[in-house]
Amino acid sequence: MTKTLFAISAATIAIYFSSGLSAGYYSGKGVIANCGSETTYDNGWCAGYLGSWADGDIDMVRRKACIPSDTSIGTLKAVLMEYAEANQKDVEAMSGGELLQRAFSKKWPTDSTDDTASQIYRKTC
Repeated sequence: MTKTLFAISAATIAIYFSSGLSAGYYSGKGVIANCGSETTYDNGWCAGYLGSWADGDIDMVRRKACIPSDTSIGTLKAVLMEYAEANQKDVEAMSGGELLQRAFSKKWPTDSTDDTASQIYRKTC
């Protein structure tokens, strides 16, 4: 019984302390390195990253950027790379997701609606 409680306690402590340390987000620099590569593997990685990021929460993405529904992965990549070339400080400082969001919202900005009565803030295309 004591060994079981000790094992459970040790596992709980290990999970608690390691959870904040292993957030495996890609850096903006890493995303640009992969998306800028000519290798087939890196091109596939980039397409997967861009596609899964955009599909991950389409409602959240559309609140911040009005990406046309017929936009290809190739266009997303071109927009990202163009933004990265012009904004090296962002590439160095941001996560990959933040960098994509910034690039796409700059390319396809939203119209904002601020409804102060209901305290709902919406962005519309």
